[in-house]
Amino acid sequence: MLKKAGRMTVVVLAGAVALGGCATVDSVKRAQAAADAAMAAAQAGQAAAGRAQSSADAAAAAAARAQSSADAANSAAQAAASQAQATGAQVTELSSRVDRLEAQHRAPARHHRRHHRARHPAASAPAGSAGERG
Repeated sequence: MLKKAGRMTVVVLAGAVALGGCATVDSVKRAQAAADAAMAAAQAGQAAAGRAQSSADAAAAAAARAQSSADAANSAAQAAASQAQATGAQVTELSSRVDRLEAQHRAPARHHRRHHRARHPAASAPAGSAGERG
């Protein structure tokens, strides 16, 4: 925008010089005022563009921070899912071990009772039969 104002000033001044003999002092002053106004407008546009660029830079920085936070959250979620899967596998393994231990604990008791009854029938006989022997 500043370049356009500079070009316009050059064109106006070149026109004034070309018409040098025909131009009046008032027309040169009007041309200079128009060139000054164009220069002021160009500078205002340049300032507005600078502010817009600053806003865009701030937005880009905020987007980069948001992306970084999202990446960190995604990484944490993946780690948590992996840990949950590992914990689930440990629970399954421990559950199987508990089932095996319970089965081993119950099996000898049944086995012992079965053999104990077979070897000692008197223990399972009624109480009155022991007195008849004598």
